Order: sequence, then C-alpha cells, then structure tokens
Amino acid sequence: MRHFKILLAFALLVSGGPGFAATARTATPEICDAAPEFSVPDKKLGYLAEAVAGHGPIDVLAVGSGTTVGQDGGGGKAFPHRMVAALRTALPGREIHLTLRGARGITAAEMLKLIDAELASQRFALVLWQTGTVDAMRGIPPDELRQTLEAGIASVRSKGADLILIDAQYAKAMEAKVNEAPYLQVLREAADTPGVLLFRRYDLMRSWAAEGRNNLENVRKADREQAVDALHDCIADVLVRFVSHGAGIPIR
Repeated sequence: MRHFKILLAFALLVSGGPGFAATARTATPEICDAAPEFSVPDKKLGYLAEAVAGHGPIDVLAVGSGTTVGQDGGGGKAFPHRMVAALRTALPGREIHLTLRGARGITAAEMLKLIDAELASQRFALVLWQTGTVDAMRGIPPDELRQTLEAGIASVRSKGADLILIDAQYAKAMEAKVNEAPYLQVLREAADTPGVLLFRRYDLMRSWAAEGRNNLENVRKADREQAVDALHDCIADVLVRFVSHGAGIPIR
C-alpha cells in the first residue's frame, strides 16, 4: 500500500496535483503540434456525427481519474472541459454539455459503476473513458482490466454512444517503476471493437518528450504550474482534432 501511495503521489505531481491552476491559454500551436497518427482516428464517430447533424443538444460524458477530473472535479481546468470549449467554438450556437465523473486514484472497475449510473439516466453521443493508470500502479491483473473494458464497451454501445478510450500519461520516471505495457496493450486491443477508438495519450506525450516539448520532468519547480497547464492545453488541442476528424466537424 505504501508503494502505491508513493506512485500515486508521483502521478498527481505529473497531472498537476492539488496546486493545479488554469490560465486562459498557455500553449502555442507549435508546441501542441502532433503527427496525424495521434490526431486523426482510423474510425468514424457515427453517433456523435448524427448528433452534430441534428439540432438538439450534444451531450458528452467524461469519466476518469486525476487528469480527467482535475482539482475538485475540474472547474474548467481539466482537458475534457477544454475539449468541449473548443467544440463549442467549432459549432457556434450549438448546446454542448459535459458531464464529468471520476476521482483521483480510482480503478477501471470503479469508473464502470459511474459510467453505468450515468448511462441509466441520460443519453450521450460520446463517452470519454480515461483509465488504466491506477490499475497498473495497484498491480490489478491486466485480464481484469480487459473484462472491465469489455463490460463498459457493451454498456456504452447498447446506449447508442461512441466511446473513446484514453490511456495513461507518459512519464519516464513512472516507466522505471511500473510496467504499464500490458495495460496499454489491453486498451489497444479493446479499441479494435466497432465504435470504440483509442486516444493514444501515452505515445503522444512520449513523442513530445523525445522532441523536448511538453516534458514536465525537465521543468523547474517555479515553472511547473504553467508547464502543466500548457500540457493540458496541448492534450485538449489534439483530442479535439481527433474528435472533430472522427465526427466530421470542421475545425476553425
């Protein structure tokens, strides 16, 4: 348990931690540039495209742990809020609602309960599910993660929604302490299911780090808050391009 708490503390540091604060805009387009393999999905978001083609509200559900909910449930700081704000800009005049659920340190199985509860009470066009990190840190068998994802996929698809899985953040220091590879592979395999896409955050962040961009491990403590904010801006930028390409939304 002590080992898990140490790793969780490191993960919170990477994700912004309790002191995370947003600014209006901290990242530039050049810093956020990403290869098409990260910003252009290989499948369409059919249900979201239908919602965009209609005239009613577009409802998005985002479920995850610390990097998804942000501090105290987000308050506009976490990347799902930024992604939805960008979609509102791309679709002026349309109502786009975000429901955000999750908490720091919860497992995929705990997230599944939240997903099922929301799907039972509301119709969503798109579900974002960020998971796998906590399962890896706790040493939960990858097969259990696979079974949880299969159940969640079946639930989301039965309710007429598209699902985007979001994998772990990349951090070199974490890579040396936790074997995330089996969990990343489980998420990749789950994304082979029709109507399910994988936003490869881990590989995206690793590519940035290799190029000397958005690498929090090389940032001075005094600059960390702004660097974390810029990183979340960039993740949101790439994610909104990913979603826009998938649903045929013109990017402004």
